[in-house]
Amino acid sequence: MAADVKERTAPFSERQKMKAKGRQVMLRPAIPRDAEELRRRLARVVREGVYLDETPDSLPDKQEKKEEIQEIQDAGGMYTVVEVDGEIAGAAILKRGNRGISRHTARFRTWLTPGYRGMGLGRKLMEYTIAWARTQEVEKINLDVWSSNDRAIELYKKYGFKVEGRLRKQAILHGKYVDEVYMSLFL
Repeated sequence: MAADVKERTAPFSERQKMKAKGRQVMLRPAIPRDAEELRRRLARVVREGVYLDETPDSLPDKQEKKEEIQEIQDAGGMYTVVEVDGEIAGAAILKRGNRGISRHTARFRTWLTPGYRGMGLGRKLMEYTIAWARTQEVEKINLDVWSSNDRAIELYKKYGFKVEGRLRKQAILHGKYVDEVYMSLFL
């Protein structure tokens, strides 16, 4: 029991190595050199047409992605990649509220490419994100998710996120209306 308590109170590290399903996993801050691979992998997720309200044409190019990483980090936010066996498998982003009245909040976004789902990486990214947010004095994490994404909603609820609202029939996925669900976690 004492080891468990010690593990939960250990200092946060921006670079975390672990194993998942026998594979090497690394969570670390994104760097400019990741931009092209992040752009390619995110485009793969967008092409699925299920998780993100974007099109491949709307995604930033390599230079814009580099600038996005830098801007988020310079503004006190988090842009983290998860690597599996040295390849980027996904990302988690916390964009801080404006430096004024909403600075205590952050908007969460995450994605994993096909082939890396079901490995527990979503849980690892969620734990990393919450721990990072606590070290940065973020008081509230906000996110939105399609109502059809049961797996993500259950993960968020497991970590204490509560539904704050929804926009009914906000998207059409596979010919059916889905709601956009707004959730938040107070730290």
